[in-house]
Amino acid sequence: MYTEQDLNVINARIRKNWLVLGPILAALLAGYIYALSAGIEWLAMVLGALLFVAACYGLLAYLIPNMRYRGFLLDMEAGLSRDVRGTIVEISGTAELQDGAMVLPVWVKLDPDQLESSMPVGTVESKRLGLESNEDTEDERIVYLNTSKRALLPGPGAEVVLHCYGRHIKSVE
Repeated sequence: MYTEQDLNVINARIRKNWLVLGPILAALLAGYIYALSAGIEWLAMVLGALLFVAACYGLLAYLIPNMRYRGFLLDMEAGLSRDVRGTIVEISGTAELQDGAMVLPVWVKLDPDQLESSMPVGTVESKRLGLESNEDTEDERIVYLNTSKRALLPGPGAEVVLHCYGRHIKSVE
């Protein structure tokens, strides 16, 4: 689902944001320094405030979210992944922000084979007392799908193997 193209797109977006924000901040800084050296107090106050607002807005609205998402993509590419085998129960229609990415929660009912291998083995004492039962072998997990990758995931009821990084879906089989 994630390709090198995704990383190239976010890098281009970050570069474009710097190309727009950099000259604006440089011009405001040059005007601010001129106003300070010329002794024009009202102009220095106005340009100082504009410089602060432009820097905060540019960083908080554009650069930091894009840089967080790029970090998420780099971590996903290099990080450990695991496979989740099961049936898709539901895909939420409401997007959430997690790790710099807008994601949709996906409920997956695990296959019994995977469930048995992922369950911790109980102690002899808990088995003797009957605290463990084999009746409750259904397990649902929530994993997260990037909203831009929604078309690549089959609908509810489909048997899938999800390759996940943490709780985020990397690819689907």
